[in-house]
Amino acid sequence: MTFSRRTTLQWFATATALTLTARLPAIAPVVSEAGIPPPFGVVDWPAQVPDLPPAKGYGRDPDLTDPKVPWPLTLTRGQRATIDLLGDLILPADKASPGAGTLGVGAFIDEWISAPYPRQQEDRGRILAGLLWLDAQSRALHGATFAASTPARRTMLLDALTVATPSPAMAQPVAFMDRLRNLFILGFYSLPEGKADMGYIGDQPTEGPYPGPTDAALTHFAALLDELKLTDATRQG
Repeated sequence: MTFSRRTTLQWFATATALTLTARLPAIAPVVSEAGIPPPFGVVDWPAQVPDLPPAKGYGRDPDLTDPKVPWPLTLTRGQRATIDLLGDLILPADKASPGAGTLGVGAFIDEWISAPYPRQQEDRGRILAGLLWLDAQSRALHGATFAASTPARRTMLLDALTVATPSPAMAQPVAFMDRLRNLFILGFYSLPEGKADMGYIGDQPTEGPYPGPTDAALTHFAALLDELKLTDATRQG
């Protein structure tokens, strides 16, 4: 399963603002309506996940000059290994950069779902349940955990989680993968490799006084204003 990084259309300013358009691969014809190859069925979604250990948050006045994470990370070694595998499947390596798992975006996800805040705890329940489901479904299909399965079998199972309209039995697994994919994108594009991959430049130093926009930029801007039927005050009079 491959999600092109080039499909990201807008850089996000905060961890809650992200626009993504992804081209999802078609499900292979061997899958059933439920999205799992016959003759196996879909295993049940886990009823509960382990409680989060008590932890403190940042508080009302965090020290931004000395940022620290006051809560412990909670993913086990096995869960983190599975997360890293998923990261390299969701955002695989290409000529621009390594995959998201190899780059360590799993550490961001571990920190995110370990945080003692309502949104993060909602994500924690879904992500941990999804990891349990992946292992259970992989055992039902292939007699091995997701991490212990072959790359082809892992890809096949993830392909079953990209359906646009999942069956009732697959609704929660598909929602899990949707949220995990968003978190990987969020983490990847906050890294230098992600910013370079999307062509983000940011502020650049210049020598001497600011030269202002180029003639080409002004022409482009004027054309956009005309298209939007807006007025550029600098062109009046």
